[in-house]
Amino acid sequence: MEILTIALIVIISLPLIFINLMFVRIKQLEKELKELNSRISITDEELIRLTKDIEDFKKLNI
Repeated sequence: MEILTIALIVIISLPLIFINLMFVRIKQLEKELKELNSRISITDEELIRLTKDIEDFKKLNI
């Protein structure tokens, strides 16, 4: 009976440890995603300036 109790404790503990590790990894990935989004975000002014530069470049090549 005692061996069965120990086995059940181990069987229940392992998934809980695994869930905790997955939670930590998800939080790390969320942090990385927020950092990437902050780098990628472009303001309206930057977009307008980029569009204007592209149009100017097209006019030069024609």
